[in-house]
Amino acid sequence: MITKNKPWTGMEKQSQRRADADTPHNLFWIIGPQGNYGLRIQTKDSVKFVDDKISLKGIQLIIDSSVAHQTDFFLILQNKEDWEIFHTLCDDLIKVVRDNPNGKEMISAIELRLKRWQHLLKQDKRLSLSIEQQMGLFSELFCLMNIVIPKLGVQQAILAWNGPDFDKQDFLLDDAALEVKSYRTSKGDTVNISSLKQLYSEKDSIYLASYALTASENGTSIEEIAADIRRIIIINGTNNDLDLFESKLLAYGYAPETLIEELNSFIVDNQRIFSVKDEFPRIIPQDVKASITSVKYSVDLSRCTEFEISLDNFLK
Repeated sequence: MITKNKPWTGMEKQSQRRADADTPHNLFWIIGPQGNYGLRIQTKDSVKFVDDKISLKGIQLIIDSSVAHQTDFFLILQNKEDWEIFHTLCDDLIKVVRDNPNGKEMISAIELRLKRWQHLLKQDKRLSLSIEQQMGLFSELFCLMNIVIPKLGVQQAILAWNGPDFDKQDFLLDDAALEVKSYRTSKGDTVNISSLKQLYSEKDSIYLASYALTASENGTSIEEIAADIRRIIIINGTNNDLDLFESKLLAYGYAPETLIEELNSFIVDNQRIFSVKDEFPRIIPQDVKASITSVKYSVDLSRCTEFEISLDNFLK
């Protein structure tokens, strides 16, 4: 279980305590008149949200612009039992404030973060990702960072990622589709295919990227890869690209702010790419009777070496 220190401990009602001094804006942990926990963000400029319809489940958002050349944003938690996830939200916003000294830019960045949190807080419970789910997302992010972004560039790569849409291949490119599969190295080179369409596409080409993984404390976690991708987007992309990436992570079901357990770390033991064509072992939808609505099967990649291609020849 992920645990946190409660910053409101020892504070009286209607009191505040500075949360971070390394920013030109004022940040305070606060406790309201009813004893509710909160965060106060005080800007040095008179600013406002572009979208005034942000609504956070269980959290009251108050904006006070009554003082000239200053704006106060108050986030007040309604149920003190939810303090841990609220604290995570506050930490997230504090990082945004710290990284954006300009008031208007800071509010714009906060607005983007609150929109993401708006979706997160609609969930009714804390979540847990199985190791299989973590392996799947890890492999897609690894492929995104190391193969698709270098091949297509940031914007096209993020647009191409369809991982959250489990009815399609993980990446839909202009003339090709790419499916990503992971498996435990200790179990052998076998991947599981969970639908008829995963290895079938009407596009010119379809590829299969496979990742052999070992869970290890010396490996890399999903959040570490996601952080690396964020840095790449910040350097080479736009805020819209970053917002889309975060939205797709959320649609996938990954929200570190809601996790109740630490994530696993993985070592990539082997990465391979296959051209799924001709006699590649697969079940094609046209070969299956219409009365069969779902199909699951496994493919032994150790017997598919004739279809393996090099990374240099991918998308050529």
